[in-house]
Amino acid sequence: MGRILAGKRLSKVAATGVLAILLSTLAAPSAEALGNNRAVNRSCGTNYVSSGFTGSYNWAQTRKQSGDCSGRLSSAIEYGTGWWTPRAYGSSENAYTSHTSTTRAANGLHWGCDSCNVTRS
Repeated sequence: MGRILAGKRLSKVAATGVLAILLSTLAAPSAEALGNNRAVNRSCGTNYVSSGFTGSYNWAQTRKQSGDCSGRLSSAIEYGTGWWTPRAYGSSENAYTSHTSTTRAANGLHWGCDSCNVTRS
């Protein structure tokens, strides 16, 4: 009887562990998905990239954290169809854009200086 109870406890522990792994995998945003907010190191400095969707409001923001680039930052929003909103240019410290749509955007698009590559969030 003791072996049966121990086996059931072990099965519950194993099932709980598998469930925890699955949930953490599902909850983690991909490296390039709307809302994957993070600091990005670039040749021109470090920018904090963030994006999100609330109701029908999509937004993307690029903020300077450090670096010596004096060029302007910019942001845009990309939908799953591949369509982008016009690139919004800001200052050397901050760029913000938003777009109203019933469709959740796929990515926020972020540029450091004009010569930096785009980063998706």
